[in-house]
Amino acid sequence: MKKKLLTALLFLFMFPLFSFSQENDTPAPVVNQKQREPNQIKPGMYIKLGPCFPIGNFSVGKTFFDVVSGSTPKRILFYPAKLGFAIDFGYLIYIGPAFAGNHLRAGIDADFLSFTINPVANLPDSVSGSKSNYWYYSAGQKFGPVISICPVDKLIIDLSYKLNAYVAYCQHPMGTKFKNDFGKNLTQNEVSINIRYSLILFSFEYNFGKTGYDNFSSDNILHRIDNNTYRIMIGFKF
Repeated sequence: MKKKLLTALLFLFMFPLFSFSQENDTPAPVVNQKQREPNQIKPGMYIKLGPCFPIGNFSVGKTFFDVVSGSTPKRILFYPAKLGFAIDFGYLIYIGPAFAGNHLRAGIDADFLSFTINPVANLPDSVSGSKSNYWYYSAGQKFGPVISICPVDKLIIDLSYKLNAYVAYCQHPMGTKFKNDFGKNLTQNEVSINIRYSLILFSFEYNFGKTGYDNFSSDNILHRIDNNTYRIMIGFKF
């Protein structure tokens, strides 16, 4: 009985030492850490162009009746806008390195030249000269923050919000004559999404605000015209 008890105690004492020896002799397992993805979100220039769809009041037009003291009210008509054309030249500027495993990067979407043309509807046949003289034109710049997401490979999604400062031009009938009118908006808004792979770029933009037409003079009556558009663009990012 004592012999069996001594054997059991010896086994209980030696087993932890044997286990410890086995743990020390076995090399530590190698932990395979996921490699950091290469940074595909890089700065560069882009160009994109495509159709410009008028939305809301911009697509139905607007009429003003200006009342000037001592004179007959003047009827000023802004014609409805039709499907037009837009083009953007810009540069994606990134602030700091990519993060989240090179899947995210923040920066500035700097659109140095944004140009749009929208023909007008319901233009009388009696107007003289080319009908393009009476279209809506605008040219300006757009700047704002952008966050770029690279979910896989070279596929990148850009989400941005920009302020659009621009000048605009159109001709509209005032009484029996057409009048050249210049306008502006320094705080137009735009939200957009780019979907790009390598050099190819697709963009969806919603641009909204009002153009104030007064020929750049506070002495003139100010007419505010809705200038909301939706744009589907295709282009390249270099």
